[in-house]
Amino acid sequence: MKEVVDNLIMLQDIDHRLNDLKMQKGDLPLLIEQVSQDIEEKNAELEQMKEKKGNLRNDRKLFEKEISASKTQLKKYEDQLYSVKTNKEYDAISLEIDTKKMEIEGFENKTLKTLEEDEELETNSKVLSEEIEKLKSQLKENEKELKEISEITKKEENKLLNERNKIIAKIEPRLVRRYERIKNAKEGIAVAPVKKGSCGGCFSAIPPQKIVEIRETNRLLTCENCGRILVWTGDND
Repeated sequence: MKEVVDNLIMLQDIDHRLNDLKMQKGDLPLLIEQVSQDIEEKNAELEQMKEKKGNLRNDRKLFEKEISASKTQLKKYEDQLYSVKTNKEYDAISLEIDTKKMEIEGFENKTLKTLEEDEELETNSKVLSEEIEKLKSQLKENEKELKEISEITKKEENKLLNERNKIIAKIEPRLVRRYERIKNAKEGIAVAPVKKGSCGGCFSAIPPQKIVEIRETNRLLTCENCGRILVWTGDND
């Protein structure tokens, strides 16, 4: 059992160092992920704007065709107005002329509205494009900084991971799973040394008899308060 405890202690030491190396990278990995997501979302928004601008152009073409057709029909009615013979015919054609003029005005207003919306979209698109470029520049700088740090820590990380795998191979899988479960639940600390009669993880007092059992290393014992694996090391003052 002592060998198992020693291996768990070494495993915890390695994980401590791996965590220290990870901390050197700070928030860069998370920041890179967030900036990348922001760029993706803004690109999607920009694509929606482009699609809407395309729809506005199509609507404008349709309105222009309607205006052209209405103007042709209007001209026809205006020409007919000079050849009418009765007041009834005159009134009927005049009504058609007024209707066509209203149709033309309506389509012209719709066309103007699409132009205004198009102009607003163009302005917003430019602003959004500038924001995307700034984010891309920020992302590039963050990735460069992370790469520089990773180059420094990569060699040690690989060495530690290699040592970690060797140690894990010596420990029963069920104990490895137990260690990982506690580590993930307790902020990366699964193995805690006894310090001044207390758990080195949560600082809860440990009964004297239990300390004796921990020192004997006949079985794995855990802290009743935090659940971490308790061990006796050479530095327990």
